[in-house]
Amino acid sequence: ALLVVTATTGMGELPDNFVPLYSAIRDQFPAWQGLPGGVIALGDASYGDTFCGGGELVRELYAELGVREVQEMLRLDASETVTPETDAEPWLENFAKALRG
Repeated sequence: ALLVVTATTGMGELPDNFVPLYSAIRDQFPAWQGLPGGVIALGDASYGDTFCGGGELVRELYAELGVREVQEMLRLDASETVTPETDAEPWLENFAKALRG
């Protein structure tokens, strides 16, 4: 399974330190058809249309590669939470169950 947890920077871009891995996944591993995956996206809803844009870019990559999302992307809003790790736990539990099921 491929689980990506990413923040969103600037105008909905991926963080600079994630771009090389993103590019490697896109360019070097194109045969991931049917691989189960999930995305946890961190962002700030006050940015409007670009909220969790980094996660949306990963979802687009999944679609290009044929990665099958086993559940809807989790969007964590920095303006509403100070404990994203704790807030993600129920989603992660469901993700693990979906992988086993």
